Amino acid sequence: MKKIYSLTILLFTTMVFSQTRNQSDSSIDWTKMNNNKNATFYQVQDNFYNYWKDKTIERGKGYKPFKRWEDFMAPRVYPSGDMSLPTTTYDNYMKWELANGYYNARSSSSVTSNWTQLGPIGPASGPAPYTGTGAGRVNFLRFDPTNSNIMYVGAPDGGLWKSTNGGTTWTTNTDFLTVIGCSDLAIDPTNTQVMYLATGDLEGHRNSIGILKSTDGGITWNTTSLVINSSNGWTLSKLLMDPNDSSRMIVSGNQGVWTTTNGWVTNSYSSFSNTYPDIKDLEFKPGLLNANTVYAAGTKFYKSTDFGTTWTQITSGLPTTGISRIALAVTPGNDAYVYALIGKSSDQSYMGTYRSTDSGTTFTTMSTTPNLLGYESDGSDSGGQAFFDLSIVASPTAPNNITIGGVNHWRSFDGGSTWQNVSVWDSGEVHADVHEITYHPGSSSTMYSCNDGGIFISTDNGNQWTDISGNLAIGQVVKLGLSSNVETQIVAGEQDNGTILNTSTLNDWYGINGGDGGECFIDYTNNNLVYVQYVEGKYSRIDYSTSPETKVAIQTGLPTGIDFYSPFKMDPVNHLKLYSGGTPTLYTSANQGNSWTALGTSSGTGSIKDFVVAPSNPAIIYTVQTDAISKSTNSGGSFTDVTGTLPTSVAYSSITVSNIDPNKVWVTCSGYDSANKVFKSTDGGATWTNISAGLPNVPINTIVFRNAGIADEIYVGGDIGVYITNNNITSWQPFKTNLPNAAVRDLEIYYPTNKLRAGTYGRGVWESELNSQTLGVEDFTSVTSQSTVTISTNTSNLLQIKSSLHNIDKVVIYDVLGKRVYQKEGINTKIFTDNTMTKSQRVLFVKTTLVNGSVAINKILF
Repeated sequence: MKKIYSLTILLFTTMVFSQTRNQSDSSIDWTKMNNNKNATFYQVQDNFYNYWKDKTIERGKGYKPFKRWEDFMAPRVYPSGDMSLPTTTYDNYMKWELANGYYNARSSSSVTSNWTQLGPIGPASGPAPYTGTGAGRVNFLRFDPTNSNIMYVGAPDGGLWKSTNGGTTWTTNTDFLTVIGCSDLAIDPTNTQVMYLATGDLEGHRNSIGILKSTDGGITWNTTSLVINSSNGWTLSKLLMDPNDSSRMIVSGNQGVWTTTNGWVTNSYSSFSNTYPDIKDLEFKPGLLNANTVYAAGTKFYKSTDFGTTWTQITSGLPTTGISRIALAVTPGNDAYVYALIGKSSDQSYMGTYRSTDSGTTFTTMSTTPNLLGYESDGSDSGGQAFFDLSIVASPTAPNNITIGGVNHWRSFDGGSTWQNVSVWDSGEVHADVHEITYHPGSSSTMYSCNDGGIFISTDNGNQWTDISGNLAIGQVVKLGLSSNVETQIVAGEQDNGTILNTSTLNDWYGINGGDGGECFIDYTNNNLVYVQYVEGKYSRIDYSTSPETKVAIQTGLPTGIDFYSPFKMDPVNHLKLYSGGTPTLYTSANQGNSWTALGTSSGTGSIKDFVVAPSNPAIIYTVQTDAISKSTNSGGSFTDVTGTLPTSVAYSSITVSNIDPNKVWVTCSGYDSANKVFKSTDGGATWTNISAGLPNVPINTIVFRNAGIADEIYVGGDIGVYITNNNITSWQPFKTNLPNAAVRDLEIYYPTNKLRAGTYGRGVWESELNSQTLGVEDFTSVTSQSTVTISTNTSNLLQIKSSLHNIDKVVIYDVLGKRVYQKEGINTKIFTDNTMTKSQRVLFVKTTLVNGSVAINKILF
């Protein structure tokens, strides 16, 4: 057996399973997203928009999960639409590690980093309606078979977490697995130090690398015989262990099921007679001697009586068409009972609850109304999210008592004939979108809900719920914003869990906006003003100078149809001025968002995905579209195309600009073209230089320029890792010591203490000191002439600049944020002195332009 990093060699030298599948292409189901194996991204996308073109967009109908997936997938598969490309992320990353000697890149680099967690650790606090801002999505809960106070939960992008005190506190050891997401766990009852982890994400957001095994209670993990190449695009969903023989296990996935009779030393595969069904749920027939009888469900119900070797589709009493997904429940209270909760494929609403009383041979319809999968508390609405959140559990002692979870929780005491709503998504008591419900071992009244907000407990069969996410740090952060002068003030937009604000002390997070959080920032002149974004351009301004705070929607003048996540920023010089992208046209507000007007239209196709306003000259704005970079020199009034020689094989993803030279600009690329990741221009986009050397072939999501470093220091964040380069480094270096293997969606720098902060998708907000090798205060860049420019200061407020040859024409001084703090033109002498500036021991950049046009940039402490 090999350790986890040996696994990577297998991942890209072997294909453990090489079966091909010939799926019917008679229809493309947008709810299956990237499980549409024969479809392109653009076909799935078209199917989605055709479905919604004549419908009202409502909560809890699957619209938001698809839009999140679309936002993630679109730049990664451009221009081919090949949805298999993102499945190569982990293989590509591990190839890069091996090729560069970074077998564990979190601690191997020529530059130093020291990442630490800033939170949110557990759910953010705050009054309703933002008490629903939870810790993050949880897929499952499992108990130690010998001690039910020892609990494990798995997150799709946050890994496996363990509690030894019933959920009060949690720890994790999976941050540096190749794939940290997990979909299930099985624990050996004869030796609870032995456990098996099904990697990846049930919902398909993280592909599986197979089953891993731990013999030390989850401290370390090893490979087993079930090794899956992540580039196959396969996911695992449910892992069961025979209660009478811990060496026998069965696991389901989107290709069928695998079984083992020797603890995954070897395994057998069942393709269900070459139909390769997407199996979402598995259950044994309850009882120590009944494990040969297994039930499986995806869009059909199957039964096996030989431990998964052969399978029979059961149709008696069950619908056979129009099914999106089936969830199963069994109960030791009556081992012949099997419940099937079914959602419709047409609109993801409730098709019905069906019950078998003969061990899954025949079924009876228990109910088909109301719509238990919608978001209304009385089930009166249409639609739902059966493809995304669907769960059912039966009481272990009272077989007619069942609870289901979709957007909300519902309970029945008569086997599903009648229903009572026991939670509503916006109540603030328990989070929406339920992925699993399970009972506490030995109890028929204490149950747990795993949902998009974390893990919740009810001790009265679902009447009341308590969040026990404790210190789970699994937030899926999309965007970050920082105060300019208060180290602890951070704002973060999270998927599912709104926008959260940290204020007085680190890890003191407070919910300030609900739903899905997007772009967010803090006014750099006034820490009381925080700007937040819900999806599709729903911007708000929150003023904390009043008690209670004042929240104002700031959308007047913005168009409809803004992207799900849209770039939204403050002008770097004028804090009253805002900009919004997310459409082909850039919009601006001169009054803190109270009203908006359209500026020029960018040159490319589709919406503006990112933009940057040059701090040294805010009339210069660069925009990023999937296929174009545009530039404005008149404050956005008009744009010209500066894409030039940039590659057409990738989607452009983010952009940054020097704070002292508006012509120095860097652009990042998403996608999987190994040669094209980051490009630099020193002439405002007239020409571009490829500076991708040293980066792994993973999508690059975000970039930040270090204002305080005159060596052109740049940091980028990718689907795995943070990387650094500057003029003194020959190629990109990993900058990720102790940073988990979660996607980095945003990077920001807090300059007063030189900290780099990262928003990770699955592990919250992290911080590292900036690279310590940046040039010192006394260093300066050479001018492009025979002149040498020197700067001297004394104990008073006198600043003196000398040129050795040519006269000085112009002096402009910037602070580290790029804000212009001084300017003098028409000097025309070799020595220039000024005593109007007050010394305050701050880092400044002095840009000196000589009469011959050459420029010197000096970094001083003044």
